[in-house]
Formats: sequence, structure tokens, C-alpha cells
Amino acid sequence: MPEASWLQTASPAFRLMIATSWLAPASWQAKQEEAIREAIAAGMDWMEYIRLVDRHRTPALSWTALKRVPGLEIPEPARQELQKRSEDCRMQAVRHCLLLVGALKNFNRAGIPVMTLKGPILSSELYGDIGLRQSHDLDLVCALEDISRAQACLEKIGWRLDSTWFPLSPRQWDSLLRHEHDLGFVHSHGDCILELHWRNTWDPPGLNSARWARSIPSIWQGCSHQAMNPIDQVLYLCSHGGGQPHAWSRAKWLGDLARVHAEGKFDWAAALGEARRIGQERALLACLRLLDLAYGIPLPDLPGDPWKNLPSLLIEIPLHALKAPEQHVIRISMATLRSRLRMSRYERLLLPRKSWRDSLSMLLYRREDFRMLRLPDGLFWAYAPLHPILWAWRWMRRGQPIGDL
Repeated sequence: MPEASWLQTASPAFRLMIATSWLAPASWQAKQEEAIREAIAAGMDWMEYIRLVDRHRTPALSWTALKRVPGLEIPEPARQELQKRSEDCRMQAVRHCLLLVGALKNFNRAGIPVMTLKGPILSSELYGDIGLRQSHDLDLVCALEDISRAQACLEKIGWRLDSTWFPLSPRQWDSLLRHEHDLGFVHSHGDCILELHWRNTWDPPGLNSARWARSIPSIWQGCSHQAMNPIDQVLYLCSHGGGQPHAWSRAKWLGDLARVHAEGKFDWAAALGEARRIGQERALLACLRLLDLAYGIPLPDLPGDPWKNLPSLLIEIPLHALKAPEQHVIRISMATLRSRLRMSRYERLLLPRKSWRDSLSMLLYRREDFRMLRLPDGLFWAYAPLHPILWAWRWMRRGQPIGDL
């Protein structure tokens, strides 16, 4: 399907979901209202629209965008469902805020610097409202050397490592810190998840420390934290939304950046310069092209037409993922060999390639190996040659297709 007709050939419900997956600033509100009215006038299946809002996780955004359109007629059953979802989203945001404040206060007392990612603080920054963005979890970043102290701080206030956790020896723990990028925690008084990060999988060496150096000391709800500077935050959102496993499969991630772009205050030329320096140029350019196709926000005026050589796959796969049903999004890289190869190529094209040494190291690392075979640290070296055997053992025990492991 040609890119230009991608949205026009979608169902009215899908077009309405895209139109309401963000909250346009005043300068774009009339265009957003026009897109909403056109989609509804085309003949709406409101149940399909509600399913799409659930899948793309935009309940409060979508309801707020609809309410801003004067004289809009929504069938009462659909109105009730949408309003309930919006209220549930806002209540969840309040619970997350309380838990986030508790975590930040405890880090402050312990003197541990912490950076926030996405979540209610991003919702407040973008929209002036903590309840508009739906967040599945909380994400915090601390320095690698502070991980153990940060873990103790979280456990002191009711957070526990998630069900994937099991005790590790010192060598196993060091290997986890080298190969993984976060620890997952669940709270004892609720279903909230907190991910404690020390790096991002797509970052080149040294970027994390540079990001900390450029971060901005901030106060939120009386708690100190470090905020990413605007360019780092936009590049993070581009790589997070566009990278594996997401591939822009939820409109809410694009909606965040649509808001940034439509406000007209962001320096895209400076962002492109930094993206080129760290190897994330394609992630940024693909995002801007998608904003044009999905929301009609024109490409920024950047020198040299940087989109000229952008691989088409970086647009084709996200456009497909946005329309795909939830189950297909989850299994998109497992459906067929061709799909797996396309997704592998997509990831290689989007973000910087790792060195062969790093790639081999990741290939030979699985935390599950440590659970299956409890070797003493003196024999830690044996995990590498035993990895293929342990992998085959897991496959036989689980009875899953090899490609799923």
C-alpha cells in the first residue's frame, strides 16, 4: 500500500483513533477537530473504536480530545464506555504518582541521584495533566554503581523483585549488569510495576554518562530528580517507540512526539545533529515521517533533505504494526521466517549496530542458564560453552518451537 494512502484507506474507527491519540495544542486544535468530524461522518463503528483505544492505550487522551469538539454526538453506550476508561486511566495515574513520590523521596533520603522516564511526569510536561497519558509501569534510571543501594531503597518501601528473579552469585550478578538494562519490581500493595534502569539497550558506549551530565536538576511534588534535557528526551522517545519490540505499534508513543512537534518550539536541527553523532539519525527521521503520515504535521525544514535515503522498511513496518491487531503485534516477529527476517533487518537499519564482540556476548547470555545450572563462580566460564546445551534443554522441557526461545 502506498504510504500516502495509508490513513485514507483505513476504517473510520482507526482514523478516529489516530486523530484522538494526542491532544493538539491551540495552533493545531482546529485541524484535530476537523479530522475527528471527518472520521465520524464516514460512518463509525464505535465498538471498533473503543477496542482500538484500548489497544493503543489512549483512553484519557481520546476522551478529552472528543470532548473538546463542540456539538459532537456520541451514542450513549459508547460515551459511557469511553468516560469509564478515561476515569480508570486517571485513577491509575494518581496511584502511580503516589508510588513514584514515595520512591523519589526514599532515593532523596539515601542521596541516590535518579532520573525519571516517561510516566506521569512526562504527561505533566506535555499536557499539564498527569492523568492524560496511560502508563503501564514506572521507569526510573540510576547509575550502575548505585543499583544495589537503589534496590535496597525500593525494598524498604514495599517493592519486591518480580517473578523472573532468583538469587545470583557475584559473577552471575556482574554478568546481568553487563548484559541486561533494568530490574523489574512489583509493589506489595497493588499491581504496579517499576523498572529500575541503568542503561538503554540501543545506547552506544558512553552515552548514558553523557546523558546524566546534560540532565537538568528538577523538583516534582517536592522531590528532587534529574530530568533529561529536551533533545535527549526526544531521542529517547524516538528510539523507545521505534525500536524492538515496539516498532511504533501503539499510537500513544507517536502522539507524545506529535505534541512536541506541533507546539513548534523544538529545535529539530540540533536534535538531528546529536542523533547523527550517536547513531540514532534514522530513528529520529522515521519518527518525523510517521508524524507527517499519521497527523499531517509537516516535516521540519532541515538542510539537505535527510529523508531522501531513509530505508522504506523503517516506515512500512510501523505503518503495518499500528494497524495490526494486538495479538499480531505480539507475535509479529514469530509469524513466519520472512517476518522474522524483516523485523531483524528493521532493527539493524534503525539503530547502531553492536560490535561483533558485544553481539556474541549477548548471544551466549541467558539468565535462565544460571537457574538451570548452579555453577560456582570458579566455574563461571563454563556457561558459555554449555549455553547451546542448556538452550536445547529448555526447548525440550517447554515443548515450544525453537524460534520462540
